[in-house]
Amino acid sequence: MSSTTITREVIPAGAWVVDPVHTTIGFQVTDTSDLFSSINGRFTQFEGRIEGGEQPSLTGTIQVESLRTDNEQRDAHLISPDFLDAAKHPEIRFETTSVEPLDGERFTAHGNLIVKDTPFEVELEARVRGQGQGKAGDERVLVDARGSFDWGTTTVELTAAVSAVKEV
Repeated sequence: MSSTTITREVIPAGAWVVDPVHTTIGFQVTDTSDLFSSINGRFTQFEGRIEGGEQPSLTGTIQVESLRTDNEQRDAHLISPDFLDAAKHPEIRFETTSVEPLDGERFTAHGNLIVKDTPFEVELEARVRGQGQGKAGDERVLVDARGSFDWGTTTVELTAAVSAVKEV
């Protein structure tokens, strides 16, 4: 994993671990082939890490079988060999290649999303929504991100509302 050094801190310094209980990883898939359909969903099992400071980075791993679209038959089809093939490719991974500060709390995370061992270059427009103390007394940072990539005849839009806890 590599990151570009930036001159100002856009993500608060430190190592932050994604809290899966207070984080949502979602997607919308639009297929423009013969069906002209759109599907919204989320993943329920994932882990991730944010490194803040002068050389920020973001990494994450999603368990493919945790895909949920609120339709069991469709979920089974999407994780089957016809699409994501969870038996052969149980994880989707993301790793930044660089983080570019924009203005204030906004930044762009450039990275690779690995789906079925195929890397997709993704740009996530992101924003640090806040940093402070959680109810349990732990230090937290909130980050929202969104981006998209094309996969065959589909466009996949990704969204992440991340709450991460600072490692001590």
